[in-house]
Amino acid sequence: MPSHAFRLASAGVLALSLALASVVAWAEPKAPSEEENADATFAASFLGKNYDGELAIEGWNDLGGGLIVAPIFIRHYQRDDGTFLVLTSRQLVKEARDVPGNYEVVDALIVPPPASGVQFTISCVQGQDETLRFIGEAKGPESKEWWTEVRRAWEIDLATGKITSTKTKGVRCTNVSWGQ
Repeated sequence: MPSHAFRLASAGVLALSLALASVVAWAEPKAPSEEENADATFAASFLGKNYDGELAIEGWNDLGGGLIVAPIFIRHYQRDDGTFLVLTSRQLVKEARDVPGNYEVVDALIVPPPASGVQFTISCVQGQDETLRFIGEAKGPESKEWWTEVRRAWEIDLATGKITSTKTKGVRCTNVSWGQ
């Protein structure tokens, strides 16, 4: 092989090696920031927490929630920076006339503020099942009650209340602004 052909082949191998190295570096997950670690620790601090009635969290706006399927309840909160906190709880004691229900937090999820034009909602379903057991980030036309362009989704296990990331196929979410 002539020396100029060898140099070209060597340069090609070097370029390919650098390209592959940059792809590998790009594919490696980014380490969580200090704030993300603090948020994850904060969310985990609620696991096993027992409370009566409503659970107020300092620095977070309570956006509401409700029964998913007995005895699993959901509640979500938003911080001023747009970050969301979702808690699922198991009802241990039903409310009575003058006594609030008693609950135990079974899972917690922190979701950073969604991208511009995307809404976060705890009111999502999948397929023909109308149980609101999915959480999602979705977008769509304001004229539609349900949005099918779901960017990320989480599923709530109806038996345990645990929240897990899931595929978005077939998930549709309510337009948070619908009817307002």
